[in-house]
Amino acid sequence: MSDASTFSFAHVKPLPDNSMGSMTRTDADYFLGHDDEEIARLQLQAGVIEGVTRRLIGDCSIEPGMRVLEIGCGVGDVSMLLADAVGESGVVVAIDREPRAIDTAKGRAAKAGYKQIEFVLSSAEHLPERAPFDAAFGRYVLVHQPDPALMVRRAAAAVKPGGVVAFHEPALHVICRALPSIRLFDAVAECIVTASRALLPNYDIGGQLVACFEDAGLPKPHLIWESIAGGPSSALTDWAAMTYRAYLPHGLGHPEIGDPETLADRLVAAARAAGSQIVSMPQACAWATRPLVHRES
Repeated sequence: MSDASTFSFAHVKPLPDNSMGSMTRTDADYFLGHDDEEIARLQLQAGVIEGVTRRLIGDCSIEPGMRVLEIGCGVGDVSMLLADAVGESGVVVAIDREPRAIDTAKGRAAKAGYKQIEFVLSSAEHLPERAPFDAAFGRYVLVHQPDPALMVRRAAAAVKPGGVVAFHEPALHVICRALPSIRLFDAVAECIVTASRALLPNYDIGGQLVACFEDAGLPKPHLIWESIAGGPSSALTDWAAMTYRAYLPHGLGHPEIGDPETLADRLVAAARAAGSQIVSMPQACAWATRPLVHRES
C-alpha cells in the first residue's frame, strides 16, 4: 500500500507574486537559462526522450536530402537527430535565441562530425529568410509560447505546400509516477507540476495539440502519446532530481524533500526499496502536412 498520503503537499512553498511574469511575456524566453547545470540537465533530458523524438522524425517522413527548419534547437540534440535523418545530402537550419545555446550546439555538432547543420541565432518570432523548407520541427517549444497556434502557423508558413510541420511537447499536466508509489518521488513530481503550471505559458499544450494545429490552419494532426519507463537507477530519477533543482531558484520547493544535492541518490534508494519503476509524464507529438493552399485562421 502506498504511504504517499503521509506527505503533506500543503507544505509546497508558494511562488512569489512576480512568478507569473513569464506567462505574460511575448518573447517566449527560456526562463531556466543555459548555465552549466541546465545544459547538463537538457542533455540528460534529451537522452531520456530521444527514442520518442526519433519515432516522430520517422513517422512524419523526414528523409535524406530534405531541408529542415528546427525551431528552438537548444544545445543541439534534436539538430543532430534531424541531421541523421536528412543525411549528408540534406540541410538542417537550427535556430535559437540564446547565444550560449547556439555556441554549445555548434561545438557539439562539430565534434560529432556533422557538416549539414547551420546554427542561426534567431528568435522563433523572426524565422530566418530562406527558400521554403521541406519540414519544420520543434521539441519542447510550444510549452514556452504565449500563443502556440501562432508558432505553429509561423512554422507552417516556412515550409513549402505539402511540407511537414511537427512538434514534440511534454504533457506536463499529467504527473510522472513511481509504481508502486513512493512518497518522496510523489512530492518531487507534484512540485514539478506545480511549478510548470505557474511558470510556463502553456504547460498543458501536450493535451491540446489537435486544436492547436487546427487553429493554425493545418489539418488534424497525427499523434504520438507515449511515456518512458525505467528502473530505479535509470536516468529518469536523475532527470526528476535535476528538474526539481532547476525550479528551486524560481521560488518553489518542498521542505520535506530535503537536500536537493542528494535527492537523486535518495530517489534511487527509495525506488529500489519499494521495487518501483519510474514512469515519465507523457510525451505528446503531433505532425501534419501543409495543404497545397494554406488556410489562414
